Amino acid sequence: MTALPLDRFRTIGLDDLVARAEMLTRIDRKYLLTPTEAGEFLNRLTPSTEALSIDGSLAARYETVYFDTSDWASFRMSAHQRRVRMKVRTRTYVDSGVTFLEVKSRGASGVTVKERIPYDGGGDR
Repeated sequence: MTALPLDRFRTIGLDDLVARAEMLTRIDRKYLLTPTEAGEFLNRLTPSTEALSIDGSLAARYETVYFDTSDWASFRMSAHQRRVRMKVRTRTYVDSGVTFLEVKSRGASGVTVKERIPYDGGGDR
């Protein structure tokens, strides 16, 4: 994998980021870029851009388990790009071992709201 030019940005820790804005309510935009395109995009950002650093690392690994109905309603809402949709998942941040149970919903206005609580797995998934 091509290393991205992140070292030119100041870093911000997770606690500082959460103190500024938890980002649980937001408008999401996702783009698919090649590594070259991603590097070009990052090079266009101003040096005042901050990169999230956790334990000195600018990359984080996570594992996600999505929950759905027997007829895959959540998947279908997303796959068919429904404006109003929701999903339930667990997200584990591999390096720290911290897991959250999350419910994400998106309303007609396009605003995504994420609610989450710490989750220990309860021994079964």
